[in-house]
Amino acid sequence: MSFITYENRANPHVTIHKESCNQLRKHGGKHVNNQGKYENHLTYKDALQYANSTGLPVKDCSFCNAAN
Repeated sequence: MSFITYENRANPHVTIHKESCNQLRKHGGKHVNNQGKYENHLTYKDALQYANSTGLPVKDCSFCNAAN
């Protein structure tokens, strides 16, 4: 299973999603105001490592429960 991080610097946070998460499909992987950034990751560990490297608060998506 792949994971996607959503990074938002205007509303500082990074959210980790499962690739299949419906929340990602709402915006089609693009943010209308160009304030968000999406990155693909092969594993949850890779996604978490990337998210932590941003220095932003990190959370798992509450809809797809990415950590499980």
